[in-house]
Amino acid sequence: MIAGGGTGGHIYPAIAIAREFVARNASRRVVFVGTERGLEKTIVPKAGFPLEFISAAGLKGKNPIELAKSLIKLPLGFAQAFRLIGKHHPNAVLGVGGYSSGPVLAAAKLRGVKTIIHEQNAFPGLTNRMLSRFVNAVAVAFEDAAPRLKRKDAVVTGNPIRAEFFTQHSALGTQRSTLLIFGGSQGSHILNTTMTESLLFLAHLKDQIDIVHQTGPREVEEVKSAYRTSAFPNARVVAYLDPIADEIANADLVVCRAGAMTIGELAAVGRAAIFVPFAAATNNHQELNARVVERAGGGIVITEKELTPERLAHAISGAISDPARTQRMGLAAKTLATPEATKRIVDTIEKII
Repeated sequence: MIAGGGTGGHIYPAIAIAREFVARNASRRVVFVGTERGLEKTIVPKAGFPLEFISAAGLKGKNPIELAKSLIKLPLGFAQAFRLIGKHHPNAVLGVGGYSSGPVLAAAKLRGVKTIIHEQNAFPGLTNRMLSRFVNAVAVAFEDAAPRLKRKDAVVTGNPIRAEFFTQHSALGTQRSTLLIFGGSQGSHILNTTMTESLLFLAHLKDQIDIVHQTGPREVEEVKSAYRTSAFPNARVVAYLDPIADEIANADLVVCRAGAMTIGELAAVGRAAIFVPFAAATNNHQELNARVVERAGGGIVITEKELTPERLAHAISGAISDPARTQRMGLAAKTLATPEATKRIVDTIEKII
């Protein structure tokens, strides 16, 4: 049983783990438990796995009224989780973070079922910090997370990344460089506006770079208009990028957020990046993720507080004007890649079973 979700950053790794677990033995089955509010409601059934729902909501960062509503849901969610454990009789329960993880793993513990959590970020979420005290095993994507979970026996596995990111090959260092900007499936307003405002400061590179900018669905026309009146009228501006693996492989430099999966994908391909961490991320975990890459030499971090068009343009220009440096950064990022992450997590599950 896999509990958690809410965001793609939780769900897609969980699906990869489920597929590896089942692939090792055709008689195995996996059931997911989430909430009706999370993305798991659509993503998990499409992946071919059964999905159960419980009532659960977040506790951190809530106003008093929202906190009260969340606390009221806890006993109901726990009762529902307790019933689901009895219904499915899992050999183990994996928590991947998200609202439903807490009640399901607590219920599993009380029913004597083996439990494990996987933490995707360098700074663990509240749910996983609480669960780490009693679960049978802990797997973490970043070594920095282990002491924050107070588990000396934590297994550093990395994040499960889709196989296509590890099989990308693209010749870099050609006469023109490619700059890729993306802010996730919904885009990023601050990346869109700062990037378009930085174009004036990048005009001297108009004969050196091609730009691909993913905006999200809301601002695509506005961003297209900004490029048309700049030194880069031929920039490719789109709402979505699919498959993103190809786009990352074709880029010399990436400007993006610093979610755990984005960092894992960049490491898998081996690409230099300028990270602008999402300032409102819980526990500032995006900046902590990005700092891991920066310390390894694979990225440049500019916080939202520090971000200006001039600062972004300076960072882009410095990297693009020194292709050897950009390639070194990409190689440094690749040292953080974890192609065996899914295997290691499933190995750990099998070990506790």
